[in-house]
Amino acid sequence: MKNWVKAVGCTALIIGLLGTTMTNTVVAKSDYIAGQKLPKKPTIIDGIILVNKETPLPSSYAPGESDKARAAYTRWNKAAKKAGYRFEAFSTYRSYARQKTLYNNYVAKDGRKAADRYSARPGFSEHQTGLAFDIGETKRPSEYASTRFGERAAGKWAAKTAHRYGFIMRYPKGKEKVTGYMYEPWHFRYVGKTAATKIYKEKLTLEAYLKAK
Repeated sequence: MKNWVKAVGCTALIIGLLGTTMTNTVVAKSDYIAGQKLPKKPTIIDGIILVNKETPLPSSYAPGESDKARAAYTRWNKAAKKAGYRFEAFSTYRSYARQKTLYNNYVAKDGRKAADRYSARPGFSEHQTGLAFDIGETKRPSEYASTRFGERAAGKWAAKTAHRYGFIMRYPKGKEKVTGYMYEPWHFRYVGKTAATKIYKEKLTLEAYLKAK
């Protein structure tokens, strides 16, 4: 994931606060279903949109960047500045078409098996919800979409404070078998303060949190 400025081919699991289809089941497997077709409506559980390798979005789903998530991020970044850090949200909303281009480029470069560990297939990306924010330090753009961010003081601060503003680290370390994606300390997902706080304090994945509903 070496591209940035709203073009990083990060992830494809998705959860959000918008959508139309209600369900009480959560798929927590970490691989795609062969031949699966995209749905006509997104999957929503308790007001949170879920997207992962077995729960895709419609190709037509195009809400743009969430105003609510952006406002929460702005407050979070303001707190970061007071703590001595400056963040850049280098990739947020990404359309189905843009994700398709990115994913195909990664497959051409690294092969499908490798690409599936760090990039979502079109229709399976969290960025398509407009609720995912990839962040990094403004002074270290070469480390955007890098695990180095998680080793820095700024990354550790972000991981500890995200829930206060309604964000979660969507792909935590050691949870690849559940989320389907490699550890991404830069990828944060807006789910609202209540859900984010519970997920953070109980060290849950989004899948585990929604499965308990």
